[in-house]
Amino acid sequence: MIRFSTTSRPDSDAPLAVFVHPSGAVLRQIPSSLTLPSSLLTTAREDGFEGKTGGSFLLRNPSGQPSSRLLLLSVGTGAANDPAVYRHCAASAARRAKDAGWETLSILIPSNIKDPGLILQAVTEGILLGSYSYTKYKNVSKPSKSLQNVAFVVPSRLNPRRAQGNIQRGSIAADSVIYARDLINESPSQKTPDTLAGLARGLACPSIQVNVFGKKDLLRMKMMVLLGVNRGSAHPPAFVHLHYRPKTKARKRLAIVGKGITFDSGGLSLKPADSMTTMKSDMSGAAAVMAVFKALPLLKPAVEIHGLIPLTENMPGDDACKPGDVLQAMNGKTIEVLNTDAEGRLILADALSYASTLTVDEIVDVATLTGACTIALGREYAALLGNDTALKNRLKEASRLSGEKVWELPLEKNYRDHILSDVADLKNMGNPGEAGTIIGGVFLQEFIGQKKWAHIDIASVSWTKKGNALCPPGGTGVMVRTILNYILGRTA
Repeated sequence: MIRFSTTSRPDSDAPLAVFVHPSGAVLRQIPSSLTLPSSLLTTAREDGFEGKTGGSFLLRNPSGQPSSRLLLLSVGTGAANDPAVYRHCAASAARRAKDAGWETLSILIPSNIKDPGLILQAVTEGILLGSYSYTKYKNVSKPSKSLQNVAFVVPSRLNPRRAQGNIQRGSIAADSVIYARDLINESPSQKTPDTLAGLARGLACPSIQVNVFGKKDLLRMKMMVLLGVNRGSAHPPAFVHLHYRPKTKARKRLAIVGKGITFDSGGLSLKPADSMTTMKSDMSGAAAVMAVFKALPLLKPAVEIHGLIPLTENMPGDDACKPGDVLQAMNGKTIEVLNTDAEGRLILADALSYASTLTVDEIVDVATLTGACTIALGREYAALLGNDTALKNRLKEASRLSGEKVWELPLEKNYRDHILSDVADLKNMGNPGEAGTIIGGVFLQEFIGQKKWAHIDIASVSWTKKGNALCPPGGTGVMVRTILNYILGRTA
């Protein structure tokens, strides 16, 4: 666990990280108690420092510097007030600290920025996310040194109480992301629907009620689509309903829905072997919802929130759902299943139907829904679709603040023809190779009734193969911080 503190001057014995602008503008805002040579950036450039946004460079023993190690963190040109850049820089600093075996680090928060408190929160998140690694199944003979203490050198205009609040919010958000990452990275055989439902029960507290519905309950509730997807699995399904009630009067009521396919083989429409290697991450939406609820009792938003998670494996067992089968969703609509690997929209059909019966103002679902999302947007953006402009704009602002990119795609009404079936109300596939992510959203819209609703397809960003400063290879825990910002109504 990393301990954070604030101070007016850095520890002379600890490595010091400073944020620099290529022009040196941020660097010049250091406290008068520090003496840095004016030629520092020139020397750094001569030694290979390029000043790229998010980059870091380690100087040793600069003349006049009380610390023996000085880490330059580049905010790049025109990004001096962007929390995403500082978050990324801080994550790079955490990686540097880990590689160097540093146990302490001082970080200078610049004073010549619009909102140092917001930047302080982003830096806290970056340090924690950049320090993350999943080591549950690794045999480590000798634990390496890790970062234990981080002291933020904060501007005098930043109120100490507010600074502590910024650090606390950053820690809560990052810890929640880490919780989601651990769930995603877990071995699929160790996170069956029943196991995840048990973890959800563990989130119960005075402000959170947890109900878990089993197979008999789902039959009674007429969630026949969730049951249909589950038929090929040896593990029974579950449906989790988390309910957070604030102590004060709720100013808004929300439902957050997360897709929970704990492993996706594709069912009888079997995936190629290589495509299955990361399918333990097909419950990333569910992990995001659980992580959000982990944070709610600490953040205490004045918002009533329902968390809904349909849980099942998608396997090709003896009684597996077959292409051509017709399933009936909770809202009564029938669905012809043409491809059992388009199962996420199926289980969400029941979950969204359930959400539409609740007294809520808005519904947001998060799902690893379509491979087409990666084709359309690559590995940097999640897709955002929805039926309410104001809701989508709030989610865009929340994502901008968190640094988790979303890009809006249209819910083209003419594409509804793509999902009309000859034998049922709907079919779970559109025209091959055409607007796959949009078709997924158009399908889900059939199950939200008249509610304001947004759909976030995270299939392109829920897993990283190469990793980056903020996340090593594996599950990313994406959208946890965006949803928290959305719930809290935060703006920059």
